[in-house]
Amino acid sequence: MRACPLPALDRHPFSKGTTAPVSDRPSAPGGGRNTRHPTGIRVVIALLALFALVLGPAGYVRGLDAQAHASSAAEWFTIAFGAAVGIPLLAAAVATVAGDRKAALWSLALLAWPVIFVAALHMAL
Repeated sequence: MRACPLPALDRHPFSKGTTAPVSDRPSAPGGGRNTRHPTGIRVVIALLALFALVLGPAGYVRGLDAQAHASSAAEWFTIAFGAAVGIPLLAAAVATVAGDRKAALWSLALLAWPVIFVAALHMAL
């Protein structure tokens, strides 16, 4: 096999050549796992999960009890949905970026919580 006679055609025409790595230190020794601050990430995920577990049902109950003149039920249902669905998705994104797959999966498991608390509240009321 013959090499290309023109050295510029050995690489992609839009390539600027080789680039230096951003950091000489690898991000994780095992390849892709969060080994620098796993406790800090888990604490942040736990706080976000706590907010989702408390604010979702609280907003939903306030939406059910909203009076036409005092407050809007739609506003409270929106807050409840944002807390019960948006916060777990945010927690999963944070855990994914941090490289903590287990915390990301637990955060996504919180998406079942709205179904549980809505069913429980409607059976209780």
